[in-house]
This record gives sequence, C-alpha cells and structure tokens, in this order.
Amino acid sequence: MNLPRMTARGRLRRPLATLAAAATALLIAACSSGSGSAGGPATSAAASGSAASGANAPYTVTFGYISSGGTGLTGPWGYAYSKGLLQQWLKSYGITLKLAQFANGPLLTAAMVGGSVDMGVLGDTPTLIAVSQGLQARLVSQPELGLVAWIVAQPSVKTLDQLAGKTLARQQGSYLDRYAQGILSDKGLLSQVKLVAMLSAQATPAFEAGSLDAMLIQPTAWPQLQSTGKKYNILAKSEATPSLQGTTAAIVADRELAAHPNLGSVWNTVRVKSVQYATANASAYYAWAAAQAKTTVAMEQESAPLSTYPIQNFTDAGIKQLQGTLDFLVAQKEAKPFSIQSWELQEG
Repeated sequence: MNLPRMTARGRLRRPLATLAAAATALLIAACSSGSGSAGGPATSAAASGSAASGANAPYTVTFGYISSGGTGLTGPWGYAYSKGLLQQWLKSYGITLKLAQFANGPLLTAAMVGGSVDMGVLGDTPTLIAVSQGLQARLVSQPELGLVAWIVAQPSVKTLDQLAGKTLARQQGSYLDRYAQGILSDKGLLSQVKLVAMLSAQATPAFEAGSLDAMLIQPTAWPQLQSTGKKYNILAKSEATPSLQGTTAAIVADRELAAHPNLGSVWNTVRVKSVQYATANASAYYAWAAAQAKTTVAMEQESAPLSTYPIQNFTDAGIKQLQGTLDFLVAQKEAKPFSIQSWELQEG
C-alpha cells in the first residue's frame, strides 16, 4: 500500500490553517476587493434586500458537503434526500439541488471562493478560518452541535502523556484538529506530540498497519477499529471537555444570496422538516445513519443523537461553542477576529 508521505511536525507547530490557506489564497485574491472588509465576514448584498433580476425563477443550487469515506450526504437532511423528500421540498420553491462532495472543509470553502459551490454544511473550524481569510459567505444556521472527537492509540500507548515524542494523525483544519490541539494544549503536550496531516480515510489504514501511534476519529469509526482485535486504546473523548467540541456551519455564498435572498430561509425550512421527519422515524433513521457511517446503531445513537440537530437556526449553546473555537483559533494565530453576530444571517 502506498501511503502518503507523512511530515512530522515535532516541536515546531505548523499552523492549523495551513491547508486552508494553501487551498484558498489564490482564489481569494481573485475576489472583488470591494465585497467585504479584510479579516472579517463580508456584508452580504442580500442584507440590503436587493435581488438580481429573475430571482424568483427556478434555479439550481450546488450544495457542498463533507464525506471523506464516500458515504454520501449524512444527517437528517441526508436521510430526507435518500427518500426523495428533500428534493421535493426544495422543488416547491423552484430549487434543484446539485450535490458536491468534498474530503474536508478547506477544499469545500476553496470551491465556494472559486464559484463552483453555492452553499454547504461543514465543520466550524475550517469555516471560521476561511471567513477570517476573506470568504464571502454568511452563516445561515448551526445545523449540528457538539461534534464528538476521540483520540485513539496503539495498544502500547495508554495515556495522553505517553504520546510525547509520538505521531498523532488528524485532518488538518478540521474540528478534529481543533480538538486535538486544544486538548494537547490543555495538557501541556502540544509542543511534544508530532502532529501529522492526513485525511481520515488515509490515516485509518496507516494506523491499522502500525505506521501511526495515534489518530483522531469520529466515534462511529470505533467499532471498525475494535473489529480488528488489536485492543486499541481511547486516550481522550471530547465529551469530557464540551468547550472543545465542534459544531457544523451552514453557509451560503454572498453572490448566491444577492441573486436569491430567500435561500437561507428556504434551507432552514427544509432543514427543520428533515429533522422533524427523522425524529418521527427515529428507528429507521438510526438504521440508515449507521449503514451510511458503516457503524452500529448503538454507536450512532450515542455519538450523533437526533438531539444534536436543533430546530433553531442559532442557539446560545451553539454560539458559545462557535465563539470558543474562534477565540482558540485567534489565540493560535490561525484566524483573525471578527464578530460572529454580524456574520449570522438574520431572517425576517
């Protein structure tokens, strides 16, 4: 198996934003300099209430989502999509959905900057980094709260302290990365652990082959690792430190809102319908979600219960988590500060 070359970070910490910056720098430079102020979210043309000619005509929205394992659209809206309901609901507003899958958040935000993606749902960490670097998009909702991350290690590594001098793989620029850096920093280990940037789909086989000492996972991946019989250890769970957990962000490009000012409101309407439909059919939903994630129903219910998908566009708990992540990124010099409140797209 040809594994990607792994560059150990050692004591010189590489910025979490490196991947995002590399993917977006040239694209952002091509954006109009008058569309927003540097270092913060742009002021959407939709905020002025102006719309392009023909805004009410049927149109197609390219929707980006994250799936490193090729599982397809997940969550309640993914379930509704699998039933044909999401398409039906959007069609009643004249919207056709075109899905675009990405391996991680930085690639999605780069595509949005480049104009090939109109809206998307992704982790808050890559979103905050991209917005602080000039991404012209508005936050329309936080559709999932309390994203969970675990650090798992080889049988010989039993505690976080024992990671000193060893390799830990994570998806750079993701909420998994933010958790890894946050928990290691809290323990005084950040400069001692060699962080390696790898997609989860690449890190898993490398970890199973023994090429990595530890890796970040979503809990739904744990049953697969257990099935190997190698007795891996769980060193840390983000459930123990809720302030380090991530959220997802639903964002819409400013240019799309300028042409279709009601898109954010429409998306939130069908998002809520999706959550309500999944909740009303919870057993079937969890079975479907477990199959999508290639995990067990019990693990899906534990790590991503339907209660983590709020009906409200924004909640106090969600904004607190989002602000905490931004504060961390700013402190680590991975992002520039900006007002989350001014970034939110308020309806009505």
